[in-house]
Amino acid sequence: MIYMIMNFLMGLLFMLVFFGIEKFWLSFFISIVVSVFIFPGKYNFIKLIFDVFKLIPKIIYESFVLFFLKDESIEDLKYTDDFEMLRKIIKITITPKTLVFDHDDDYIFIHKMD
Repeated sequence: MIYMIMNFLMGLLFMLVFFGIEKFWLSFFISIVVSVFIFPGKYNFIKLIFDVFKLIPKIIYESFVLFFLKDESIEDLKYTDDFEMLRKIIKITITPKTLVFDHDDDYIFIHKMD
């Protein structure tokens, strides 16, 4: 039960980021519908938050190394569903050396400094 409440609160946080604080009730309703009725357990927002926290040392390291890098490359990364795409985009874009600049139905395109 506590897991569902925490997942709901994390989903509410993400919906507030997308819609803004002025549409709080819409975000609240969407978070309830998604976390309880439509996809219970599929969208694991708590795991997404922990993935971001695990990246903090990498973010600090890459921010210092970025000044010395000169080579650029473009890569593609395959994803299976929309939530996995969201997780990968957040994890890739939060690190300073990589940036997601486009996506299509199956792939995310990444600009990377090496």
